Amino acid sequence: MENRVFYIALGDSLTAGVGASTHERSFATSFFQSIKQTKECRYMNFGKSGRSSGELLQFLIDSQIRDLLKKATHITITTGGIDLIRAYQNNVNLLGYISMIQTLKQNLRHILHNIIETNPNTHIFLMGLYNPGTPDHKLYKLANQLIQRVNKFYEGVAKDFNVHAINPMDSFLNKPHLLADEVHPNDLGYKVITDLFLSKQKLSVPT
Repeated sequence: MENRVFYIALGDSLTAGVGASTHERSFATSFFQSIKQTKECRYMNFGKSGRSSGELLQFLIDSQIRDLLKKATHITITTGGIDLIRAYQNNVNLLGYISMIQTLKQNLRHILHNIIETNPNTHIFLMGLYNPGTPDHKLYKLANQLIQRVNKFYEGVAKDFNVHAINPMDSFLNKPHLLADEVHPNDLGYKVITDLFLSKQKLSVPT
């Protein structure tokens, strides 16, 4: 049983692999291929495009997923990006962004608490956000400041719950060659994300 891996991927379109040429090129599938050690290892992907942090939290309350989470050895989480995108699409003002960030922070804490309460022994990996925009966009600098602030509290929450935090900001900043569209990574971008997760995974494996 030592080599048993049961990996559950939770989150939004990044977990679903939107932008990858095939599902095998998504970060979740690549991550699983790298950590599985026997044919008995299992992987389940619950990524859904357009899912906000609040919707992910609601999804976790479902009893069926809780039963699966109890057995998981590894869990990855991508969430928060759609929260920012919706705020931007709704043209919220600064107070609106501050409110959105507070809600996101609360959701994040509830998500991690929910998972750890269900399974205190699993390895959890939480990914922050990146700015897919280009420097010529009018909100580029503001987006950078906002995302850096968000990633800072992601890292703080991850520390509070003793989970691994992945910060993709520097890896994607002003690198349009890593994107398949305005938001999502392409195959190369997903490889970058996979490598970020694997670098944290190596830290969680006793040497």
